[in-house]
Amino acid sequence: MKGLSGWMTGVVSGVLLMCVMSGCSAPRITETGRTAVEQFLLSTVVESGIGSADFSDLAGRKAFLEYDYLAPQVDKPYVQGYFEMHLANNGIIVTRDAKDADVLIQVLCGVLATDTHKFTIGTPTLPVPLPDTSLNIAIPEIPLFQKLTRSGYGRFSFNILDAKTRKPIRSITGIEASTNYTNWTILLLPFKSHDMPLKIRQGAETHFDIDWQ
Repeated sequence: MKGLSGWMTGVVSGVLLMCVMSGCSAPRITETGRTAVEQFLLSTVVESGIGSADFSDLAGRKAFLEYDYLAPQVDKPYVQGYFEMHLANNGIIVTRDAKDADVLIQVLCGVLATDTHKFTIGTPTLPVPLPDTSLNIAIPEIPLFQKLTRSGYGRFSFNILDAKTRKPIRSITGIEASTNYTNWTILLLPFKSHDMPLKIRQGAETHFDIDWQ
């Protein structure tokens, strides 16, 4: 019995030591308020929607931007930043003073959000009561087939006005964009599919043009 007791003591001590060592080596993990997938969905919608608007006819002109209609949108700063970058790529000069502008552009965003749809064939989560107790154990959901789709949607419009008179020049309306990220489970085997760029380029080169004059 003494040998068995010593062996059990050694096993318990070994298990405790492993737990302590694993606890010390475990990295600290935190999560952002939004998942990376949700951020990719929304940023892709912004880039695809705004990027499809053609402002090339305003190249070389100065524009003052009004963002008042973006106030309800949580992602207003990214919409503003990407829109100004898009205008710069079209040769338009963004001015911070309306007095210096040739045109005034109002940015509207009616939709910028994500949605989720889930379809499952299988057994749901089942609570199983333990005999002679008030406790339950839960048998987890077992999906034989499952399709979980997270989608991002965006709708943008732009009013272009004369900066001096505020007379309308033209409007760009009804620009829509969407993207999807789907988690599949077929016969307990998971895989993913999506229609947005998720590959992060490694070692991207950065070039600086410096004029010393």
